[in-house]
Amino acid sequence: MSIGPKIKAFRQELNLTIPQLAETTGLSRGFISQLENDKVSLSLESLQKMATALKVPIRSFLSDEPFPPELVTKNARPRIKLGDEPELEILSAPFGRQLQILMVELPPGYQAGNCAHTHEGEEWIMVLTGKVKIIQGEFSAILEEEDSIHLDGSYPHLCQNAAETPTKVLIALTPPAMLPLSKTE
Repeated sequence: MSIGPKIKAFRQELNLTIPQLAETTGLSRGFISQLENDKVSLSLESLQKMATALKVPIRSFLSDEPFPPELVTKNARPRIKLGDEPELEILSAPFGRQLQILMVELPPGYQAGNCAHTHEGEEWIMVLTGKVKIIQGEFSAILEEEDSIHLDGSYPHLCQNAAETPTKVLIALTPPAMLPLSKTE
């Protein structure tokens, strides 16, 4: 299946009209109509705009096959250690996905981020043990075991261990922000 019919199918699934999609993407109505009928092609920049507007990853346009399951066993998890920062364990498939799941143990008093810390995409944090303080703008909350929060990563935020003992958290990022230095086999 080519890209045009896929775009049309995703647009119709969201009950969007061509004019609505044109307004969201900044592409003309005529161009989108021609695109859906496979009479024109998209640049990578326009393809990204289309994927964002239709709320699908770019790979949805490029492949008819879903990505295969990728097992990450406990002993094969890639780990990232940057200077004096706590070690991060990557729990999800380490490459080629739109979502990344990390686990990290924060030492007492440790603070990740600051009043200027931002990154692209979304972030979800769940406390496994201990408690953390989350601050984003005027928002502030203490999360305890099994509490979670969903953040806009593009808005400055921080996460601080609010316990007197190490705190373990799960973090989900989309798109991935922490990449291992090499692919593990």
